Amino acid sequence: MGERRFEGQTAILTGSSRGIGFATAARLAREGAAVVVNARDAAEAEAAAAAIRAQGGRAIAVAGSVGDEGVATRLAEAAVREFGRLDLVYNGVGVNRHYGPVLAATEADFLRTYKLNAFAPVAVVQAAVAAGLGRGGAVVNLSATGARRVHPMLPAYTASKAALDMITATLARELGAAGIRVNGVAPGLVRTRMAAVLWEGERGEAEASLVPLQRLGEPEDIAAAVCFLLSDDAAWITGVVLPVDGGRLLVGSETKDLLGVFDLDRERERQGGGPSVT
Repeated sequence: MGERRFEGQTAILTGSSRGIGFATAARLAREGAAVVVNARDAAEAEAAAAAIRAQGGRAIAVAGSVGDEGVATRLAEAAVREFGRLDLVYNGVGVNRHYGPVLAATEADFLRTYKLNAFAPVAVVQAAVAAGLGRGGAVVNLSATGARRVHPMLPAYTASKAALDMITATLARELGAAGIRVNGVAPGLVRTRMAAVLWEGERGEAEASLVPLQRLGEPEDIAAAVCFLLSDDAAWITGVVLPVDGGRLLVGSETKDLLGVFDLDRERERQGGGPSVT
């Protein structure tokens, strides 16, 4: 089974039926934690929990969108009711309601994106603390490297993740005296279903060529970083947002081959505005 850093602890994980969230839940369970997995769809949440149990882990499912009233509380209370304690929180829910130029975004798209990406993690931490998360506890919020550079086709998503980074820092300051650590992990482009539009086909090959480590990320790459920050190995780390991107942020935006630039060109041409000049 390997290292058991989380023996006897309990974790709640939002957005954990697939992708990065599931990889994190599965790793926590392999390392001894009892996990409460979450997804909007009840069947998906239960299938994820069943898969972890089939591997010898302890897991239950709580369905519902953490953007809906009461779901965060149900998630935290289920952990305490089923496993007797709550030690770890992973906020992995992330949505993008708008793909395109910022001038084409609607208020509804922005508000829904911000609610789920920025406020839902706050609601989950509030519920976790109310349910007993205390000294020795740890929280990791899933950010994105896009919060640190402009992506012209993801304005609401990247802005909401930048807001989440400040929330992470503020919660770390607020909860430090209570012995609760709060950190973030900012993935680069990872091969998940949500991000498929950015990596499928030639797009992925082009992006991988810009990454210093010459490949895109896998969910397990991010899960390893999340579990490090949740563990006692990071006992004196709080308030940081760790990029896990193969070095992609080192490259910057100095080439026209960046994902999204050609998309923006095509969108402008479609609307009769002509190509951009970069």
